[in-house]
Amino acid sequence: MTKRYPSSIPDKYMEGWDNLYKKQSEEKLDELPPHYVHYALLEFFFFTQGKEHEGKTAIELGAGDGRYACFLAQLGYNVEAIDILPSAIDITEKRATALGVREKMKILLTDIDTYETQPESYDVVSAIQCLQYLFDHALPKMYELLDAVKPGGFFLYGGNVKPHFKTEPPLRFITMSEIKQALKGWKIYSIAKEVRLVRPKDRRGYIWVVAQKPEKKN
Repeated sequence: MTKRYPSSIPDKYMEGWDNLYKKQSEEKLDELPPHYVHYALLEFFFFTQGKEHEGKTAIELGAGDGRYACFLAQLGYNVEAIDILPSAIDITEKRATALGVREKMKILLTDIDTYETQPESYDVVSAIQCLQYLFDHALPKMYELLDAVKPGGFFLYGGNVKPHFKTEPPLRFITMSEIKQALKGWKIYSIAKEVRLVRPKDRRGYIWVVAQKPEKKN
């Protein structure tokens, strides 16, 4: 059977996201939806610390509806937002325009699995609810993204862990222990796990992390 979507991710997942982005209302794109818990913490941390982000760079993997990429652009970052779905690119562009941050964003239609990031090239690397869909490539991709963070820069991650309903093929959850192992030597500002009741009899685990790469020693 010919794949409908040019991605290693199964079509059934791609189709679900595609339909979601196409249905989203355009009436309130100038208002960012509520952030994940770690983004609320990130917003508090950045604003209370009074950091200056103008001219710094960020990348958002699997931009989806653009809410996180636009949030980073609002903080002053020059943002690369990448996604493989034209519907995601479309709504990200519209949201960025509505929020007045389009000029700060480079929005790319490409596959996060094959998109190569260069070492120490971004001040912020963000991957929210996307790496687990790379299956066996999930963990290697996370290490590639950690390498892409500049010294002193930040890695933002969110994803599922167990409990979670069974999928076929099985998603590759990045565990808390794997994240902690990968971030040895980093300064971790927030790392946590929670279980949400998404709907009756559907409990899902979520983890998130906000971590800062150590500066290079002289």
